[in-house]
Amino acid sequence: MNAISLVAGTSARRFCVTAGLALGSMANSAWADSSTTDSSPVKAHLIVIDLMLENLNTGPRPHTFANAGAVFAGADFDMSKIMGLTGGTFQFEYTFFPWMRNEGQPTANAWQGATGSALGGAAMRNDIDKGYLSKFEYQQMLLDNHLEIDVGRSNPKRHFYIINCENWVTCNDPIIENTTGILPYPYGSWGGYSRYSFDNGQYIHAGAFESNPTHYIKRTKGWNWDPGDASGITWLAGIGAQKNFAQTPLAYHYELNSFYNTSEQTDILDGSTRRGSSGLIYRFMQTLSREGGSSAGNPDKAWQVFGAWTWSADDLQPFEHFVEAGVTRVGPFGRPQDSVSLKASYLRLGDKQVQYQHDQRLLATGVDQGVSKGESRVELNMVWQATPYLALQPSVQYVFNPSNFYNPQAEASSNGAVVGLQIVYNLGSQIGL
Repeated sequence: MNAISLVAGTSARRFCVTAGLALGSMANSAWADSSTTDSSPVKAHLIVIDLMLENLNTGPRPHTFANAGAVFAGADFDMSKIMGLTGGTFQFEYTFFPWMRNEGQPTANAWQGATGSALGGAAMRNDIDKGYLSKFEYQQMLLDNHLEIDVGRSNPKRHFYIINCENWVTCNDPIIENTTGILPYPYGSWGGYSRYSFDNGQYIHAGAFESNPTHYIKRTKGWNWDPGDASGITWLAGIGAQKNFAQTPLAYHYELNSFYNTSEQTDILDGSTRRGSSGLIYRFMQTLSREGGSSAGNPDKAWQVFGAWTWSADDLQPFEHFVEAGVTRVGPFGRPQDSVSLKASYLRLGDKQVQYQHDQRLLATGVDQGVSKGESRVELNMVWQATPYLALQPSVQYVFNPSNFYNPQAEASSNGAVVGLQIVYNLGSQIGL
């Protein structure tokens, strides 16, 4: 694992929903509306999010509640209209973290430690600071918008197809969060990204991003731009194919990425170190059928399937691979802007992580309990677009064979459920930004 651990005891925040995703979701809604016209050189956004989680009956401390808020405030500046730079856009965003409850480092004493498992506990957004500069980036489009180049401070999850779930509460991947060296969303770091898109929907892309968890741990609020204390660089490259409903009746998105993180990795059993960690990330979403709507627009109803597979090639990492598959019903109950999803996930722990949890538990409690290498869950979730500006995202997940990844010194946890509700409010559009 990384020299500055992002796993048990010092887990960094995992935040799957992005302001871009939130804006995109509402823009695709049948009710979407905006007072900002294409002629405006500045397009501001203000998104307010609140996540509530309840550990019902699993983990070291059942019946534990947590809350995490986030406010995304930012704007895109069209440099072609401001300075005559055709195809150029400067993007700025700062994220505030209000209403935090039961977050904290180390995680054993917070909500993640109360829930314990890598899947059940990962939903919590563990922000220990009051805010962070999440985007300070220049984007340049070239070659008739086929080539995109981005340079500045951002998060790789904005550029790579890492999140493919309709509901963002439990759309997480423990390998991405704990192996790639990527900072938790939305924390920005120095980086560069490039993508070339072909006319047939296929594309190639690559990026390199500073891996600097020190800035998170030290609560720098994103204004410390010195790369001198970075632990390494995360390189990502991949290929993909994507078409939306405006381009094809059956929208789809497929992407395969590889990653390599140059940071020093530490063996949690003997403390030895070596540099480098690599792996593969695959995501897909495919529309199987649709009903209603125009042939070149969003359908009234649709069936979609989605899935994920992530693999770590490094035996020092806590997890070996992660697999997920699900089905989404778009437009349930006659509401085209809503969706309901059912999915199943499986996470395979590494041998060293299994032994580490056993040793920590035995040392702390004197109880010699083993832990399963395979942790899994089944989840039902929904996206309900209550108004043109307000979305509610409830979820319930049941975890089988839970690990104690976030609280390794506790006794082995029993199977159980975690429920969550995320509220997404597009305040900016509501007030006419």
